[in-house]
Amino acid sequence: MKRSHFLAASFLAACCLSATAQTAPPAGHPSPKQQMAAEGVMTSANIARGAADVCHIDAAKVARFKDAVRTSYPDAPDFDGAWKLGLAQAQPAVDRFEKLKTSNPAEYRKEIGEACPALNRGIDEVTQQK
Repeated sequence: MKRSHFLAASFLAACCLSATAQTAPPAGHPSPKQQMAAEGVMTSANIARGAADVCHIDAAKVARFKDAVRTSYPDAPDFDGAWKLGLAQAQPAVDRFEKLKTSNPAEYRKEIGEACPALNRGIDEVTQQK
């Protein structure tokens, strides 16, 4: 799967994740539903970071996306912590695109041209569902 298609697929998966708890977790541990919600938040934050730093999508649009993600994952036990972790986890991808921009401009333009419109449309779809 091409990286750009993977980014778009990850975006769609992050927006559609859901889980149901089947057994009670040990005391002090998040339920499977909470764990899935936290993973969805982290994946969404990773996508938001790429949208902002790689695709240069408007900050207000990314903020609306974050609000929609918060609404979509009410079971996340620490939304802000998971969001911050997801943003940090995106650093290698941001760095890779930044390096690609100078090392192989044609490939950079190709990947950006494939991934960014898909991310932009996906964010539009998620934020317009509110």
